[in-house]
Amino acid sequence: MSTPATPAWMGGIDPTRIGFPLSIERGAYVKTPGIEYKATPRGPLLLDAYRPAAAGAHPLVVMIHGGGWARGGRFEMGLTKWAAYLAAGGLSVVSIDYRLAPATTFPDSFQDCLDALDWAVDHADALAADTSRIGLWGDSAGGHLVLLLATSQTAPHYDGPRMRTPAERLRAVAALYPPTDLAALDGLEQRGPFGTRTVRDFVGVEREADPTRWRAASPIEHVHAGLPPILLLQGTRDLLVPHVQATSFAERLNAVGAPHRLEIVEGGLHGFDRLAPEARGLALIADTRAFLQRYLRAA
Repeated sequence: MSTPATPAWMGGIDPTRIGFPLSIERGAYVKTPGIEYKATPRGPLLLDAYRPAAAGAHPLVVMIHGGGWARGGRFEMGLTKWAAYLAAGGLSVVSIDYRLAPATTFPDSFQDCLDALDWAVDHADALAADTSRIGLWGDSAGGHLVLLLATSQTAPHYDGPRMRTPAERLRAVAALYPPTDLAALDGLEQRGPFGTRTVRDFVGVEREADPTRWRAASPIEHVHAGLPPILLLQGTRDLLVPHVQATSFAERLNAVGAPHRLEIVEGGLHGFDRLAPEARGLALIADTRAFLQRYLRAA
């Protein structure tokens, strides 16, 4: 039996059509790669900084990659071009790495994300960033992390890790096909045919042993009315993160009156924005940048 050219969750697409699909004017931004933002026992953590070529301070976007919390990095699956696309649109971007499961478990990788944001605020001048206006962008596991960051850090009674940066600086969140309810997603994994334990490896403990930790790690548990505007993008043919993760999260946002927009892509795969996207996917890439531009502009 021959090995498939792409993983099953990619739906059998042509592998030559994987990647960010839009052209970007190279002269519209400046990239500084491989900046260390944190030392850890497992080695330094790095980020890439992208700033618009135009002079002045620009709103900051913290970009967090996916990969099931266990794989990937700031340089894979067209992420460098996504960051460049945002920077070419007038946004200063830091695209970060974080420690991966199972060697690192919650909340350590989440703390990495908080520390990266604080580092960017501390180095705002070098980044040409206006850090009074901060946006978050994440895909898949990164979408989970940006939603957890937004929901937890703006909740006054959250007793987990905290960033030093005032939470009111968070102005917008874009989350692409994100896990939102980790207990529900773990239940699907346990019932599935492949014996995967992606979520448990990230949380670091069985649900029954520490339900409090599972709740702390799930954005849906921290939804409240005082959230910044959230954009959720989700495909109905997602074989890794069922679209009910997004719709249930949106229902919880509706229930408390939190500002949000949910875009469902019929037939969209996990990663539909970079897996041979059709017109709808291409439009949503542009909409995502416009969303961040809108909510991060000066008051």
